[in-house]
Amino acid sequence: MAYTLIGSKTSPYVRRIRLYLRDIPYSFEAINILDPAEDARLSRINPIKRIPVLMIDERPLFESRVIFNYLQKAHGRPSLSLAEENLVSTIDAWQDQLIQGFLLKRGGHAIDSENSYYQRMTERQKLMMTYLASAIVKGEFSRWDYPAMSLYSLMDWARFRETLDLKSTLPALQTFYESAAVQPAVAATDPRQ
Repeated sequence: MAYTLIGSKTSPYVRRIRLYLRDIPYSFEAINILDPAEDARLSRINPIKRIPVLMIDERPLFESRVIFNYLQKAHGRPSLSLAEENLVSTIDAWQDQLIQGFLLKRGGHAIDSENSYYQRMTERQKLMMTYLASAIVKGEFSRWDYPAMSLYSLMDWARFRETLDLKSTLPALQTFYESAAVQPAVAATDPRQ
Protein backbone atom coordinates (compact mmCIF):
# COMPACT_ATOMS: atom_id res chain seq x y z
CA MET A 1 0.00 0.00 0.00
CA ALA A 2 1.11 3.53 -0.74
CA TYR A 3 0.49 6.11 1.98
CA THR A 4 0.39 9.85 1.45
CA LEU A 5 -0.26 12.03 4.47
CA ILE A 6 -1.83 15.38 3.67
CA GLY A 7 -1.74 18.17 6.19
CA SER A 8 -0.21 21.33 7.57
CA LYS A 9 3.30 21.28 9.01
CA THR A 10 1.99 23.24 12.00
CA SER A 11 -0.98 20.99 12.89
CA PRO A 12 -0.42 18.97 16.07
CA TYR A 13 -2.80 16.29 14.76
CA VAL A 14 -0.75 15.95 11.59
CA ARG A 15 2.48 15.94 13.57
CA ARG A 16 1.45 13.07 15.82
CA ILE A 17 0.75 10.93 12.72
CA ARG A 18 4.07 11.97 11.18
CA LEU A 19 5.81 10.91 14.39
CA TYR A 20 3.91 7.63 14.40
CA LEU A 21 4.83 6.94 10.74
CA ARG A 22 8.55 7.34 11.43
CA ASP A 23 9.19 3.65 10.63
CA ILE A 24 6.46 3.16 8.00
CA PRO A 25 7.13 4.34 4.42
CA TYR A 26 4.92 7.29 3.43
CA SER A 27 5.06 10.57 1.60
CA PHE A 28 4.05 13.87 3.14
CA GLU A 29 2.14 16.51 1.22
CA ALA A 30 2.17 19.79 3.10
CA ILE A 31 -0.77 22.07 2.43
CA ASN A 32 -1.66 25.57 3.52
CA ILE A 33 -5.35 25.55 4.41
CA LEU A 34 -5.36 29.36 4.34
CA ASP A 35 -4.66 29.23 0.59
CA PRO A 36 -8.07 29.15 -1.18
CA ALA A 37 -6.95 26.67 -3.86
CA GLU A 38 -5.46 24.25 -1.32
CA ASP A 39 -8.48 24.63 0.96
CA ALA A 40 -10.77 23.84 -2.00
CA ARG A 41 -8.71 20.71 -2.73
CA LEU A 42 -9.01 19.64 0.90
CA SER A 43 -12.78 20.16 0.67
CA ARG A 44 -12.97 17.86 -2.36
CA ILE A 45 -11.21 14.97 -0.60
CA ASN A 46 -12.48 15.51 2.95
CA PRO A 47 -16.03 16.77 3.60
CA ILE A 48 -15.21 17.65 7.22
CA LYS A 49 -12.30 19.89 6.07
CA ARG A 50 -9.94 18.73 8.78
CA ILE A 51 -6.40 17.53 8.65
CA PRO A 52 -4.71 15.13 8.54
CA VAL A 53 -5.95 13.04 5.67
CA LEU A 54 -4.19 9.77 4.90
CA MET A 55 -4.47 8.74 1.29
CA ILE A 56 -4.29 4.95 1.06
CA ASP A 57 -3.82 4.03 -2.59
CA GLU A 58 -5.75 7.21 -3.54
CA ARG A 59 -8.55 6.55 -0.99
CA PRO A 60 -8.86 9.15 1.78
CA LEU A 61 -9.05 8.38 5.49
CA PHE A 62 -10.01 11.25 7.82
CA GLU A 63 -9.11 12.17 11.42
CA SER A 64 -5.87 11.43 13.25
CA ARG A 65 -7.43 8.94 15.69
CA VAL A 66 -9.07 6.96 12.88
CA ILE A 67 -5.84 7.05 10.88
CA PHE A 68 -3.87 5.78 13.87
CA ASN A 69 -6.33 2.95 14.53
CA TYR A 70 -6.25 1.93 10.85
CA LEU A 71 -2.44 1.90 10.80
CA GLN A 72 -2.25 -0.10 14.04
CA LYS A 73 -4.52 -2.77 12.59
CA ALA A 74 -2.97 -2.73 9.10
CA HIS A 75 0.51 -3.24 10.54
CA GLY A 76 -0.46 -5.89 13.08
CA ARG A 77 0.11 -3.74 16.13
CA PRO A 78 -1.99 -3.99 19.29
CA SER A 79 -4.88 -1.66 19.98
CA LEU A 80 -4.60 0.92 22.73
CA SER A 81 -5.67 -0.19 26.18
CA LEU A 82 -8.68 1.48 27.81
CA ALA A 83 -6.33 3.58 29.94
CA GLU A 84 -4.40 4.67 26.84
CA GLU A 85 -7.66 5.50 25.03
CA ASN A 86 -8.60 7.74 27.97
CA LEU A 87 -5.23 9.45 27.84
CA VAL A 88 -5.58 10.18 24.12
CA SER A 89 -9.17 11.37 24.61
CA THR A 90 -7.94 13.78 27.29
CA ILE A 91 -5.13 15.00 25.04
CA ASP A 92 -7.59 15.49 22.15
CA ALA A 93 -10.00 17.46 24.36
CA TRP A 94 -7.20 19.69 25.64
CA GLN A 95 -5.82 20.16 22.12
CA ASP A 96 -9.23 21.10 20.72
CA GLN A 97 -9.73 23.59 23.54
CA LEU A 98 -6.34 25.21 22.91
CA ILE A 99 -6.96 25.40 19.16
CA GLN A 100 -10.39 26.98 19.65
CA GLY A 101 -8.92 29.59 21.99
CA PHE A 102 -6.09 30.28 19.55
CA LEU A 103 -8.48 30.72 16.62
CA LEU A 104 -10.85 32.95 18.61
CA LYS A 105 -7.97 35.15 19.74
CA ARG A 106 -6.47 35.27 16.23
CA GLY A 107 -9.91 36.22 14.91
CA GLY A 108 -10.02 39.21 17.24
CA HIS A 109 -12.49 37.81 19.79
CA ALA A 110 -11.85 38.86 23.35
CA ILE A 111 -11.53 36.14 25.95
CA ASP A 112 -13.55 37.32 28.94
CA SER A 113 -12.51 35.55 32.12
CA GLU A 114 -15.90 36.43 33.64
CA ASN A 115 -17.72 34.51 30.90
CA SER A 116 -19.06 31.20 32.27
CA TYR A 117 -17.94 29.36 29.12
CA TYR A 118 -14.33 30.45 29.60
CA GLN A 119 -14.49 29.71 33.30
CA ARG A 120 -15.60 26.17 32.50
CA MET A 121 -12.84 25.81 29.90
CA THR A 122 -10.25 26.98 32.44
CA GLU A 123 -11.56 24.47 34.97
CA ARG A 124 -11.47 21.67 32.39
CA GLN A 125 -7.93 22.57 31.37
CA LYS A 126 -6.73 22.35 34.96
CA LEU A 127 -8.40 18.95 35.38
CA MET A 128 -6.89 17.64 32.15
CA MET A 129 -3.41 18.87 33.02
CA THR A 130 -3.63 17.30 36.48
CA TYR A 131 -4.87 14.00 35.03
CA LEU A 132 -2.08 13.87 32.43
CA ALA A 133 0.60 14.90 34.93
CA SER A 134 -0.56 12.13 37.26
CA ALA A 135 -0.32 9.63 34.40
CA ILE A 136 3.23 10.78 33.69
CA VAL A 137 4.19 10.27 37.33
CA LYS A 138 2.67 6.76 37.22
CA GLY A 139 4.85 5.93 34.18
CA GLU A 140 2.01 5.80 31.66
CA PHE A 141 4.00 7.94 29.19
CA SER A 142 7.31 6.11 29.64
CA ARG A 143 7.20 4.62 26.11
CA TRP A 144 7.50 6.70 22.93
CA ASP A 145 4.14 5.53 21.58
CA TYR A 146 1.03 7.18 20.17
CA PRO A 147 -0.23 8.64 23.48
CA ALA A 148 3.24 10.11 24.20
CA MET A 149 3.57 11.41 20.63
CA SER A 150 0.13 13.01 20.94
CA LEU A 151 0.95 14.71 24.25
CA TYR A 152 4.29 15.97 22.97
CA SER A 153 2.67 17.29 19.77
CA LEU A 154 0.06 19.15 21.85
CA MET A 155 2.61 20.69 24.19
CA ASP A 156 5.01 21.72 21.44
CA TRP A 157 2.16 23.23 19.39
CA ALA A 158 0.98 25.15 22.46
CA ARG A 159 4.50 26.45 23.01
CA PHE A 160 4.91 27.31 19.30
CA ARG A 161 1.55 29.12 19.20
CA GLU A 162 2.10 30.70 22.62
CA THR A 163 -1.16 29.32 24.02
CA LEU A 164 0.49 27.69 27.01
CA ASP A 165 3.41 28.78 29.14
CA LEU A 166 5.21 25.56 30.04
CA LYS A 167 6.48 27.19 33.22
CA SER A 168 2.86 27.50 34.36
CA THR A 169 2.19 23.79 33.91
CA LEU A 170 2.79 21.06 36.42
CA PRO A 171 6.43 19.93 36.80
CA ALA A 172 5.67 16.43 35.45
CA LEU A 173 4.40 17.94 32.20
CA GLN A 174 7.52 20.10 31.87
CA THR A 175 9.78 17.11 32.51
CA PHE A 176 7.89 14.99 29.98
CA TYR A 177 8.13 17.72 27.33
CA GLU A 178 11.87 18.15 27.81
CA SER A 179 12.61 14.41 27.71
CA ALA A 180 10.38 13.78 24.67
CA ALA A 181 12.04 16.54 22.65
CA VAL A 182 14.95 14.21 21.77
CA GLN A 183 12.82 11.34 20.47
CA PRO A 184 13.10 10.08 16.85
CA ALA A 185 11.48 12.31 14.20
CA VAL A 186 10.78 15.18 16.62
CA ALA A 187 13.33 17.51 15.01
CA ALA A 188 12.29 16.53 11.48
CA THR A 189 8.62 17.36 12.20
CA ASP A 190 9.23 20.63 14.06
CA PRO A 191 6.59 23.16 12.86
CA ARG A 192 9.11 26.00 13.16
CA GLN A 193 11.02 24.69 10.10
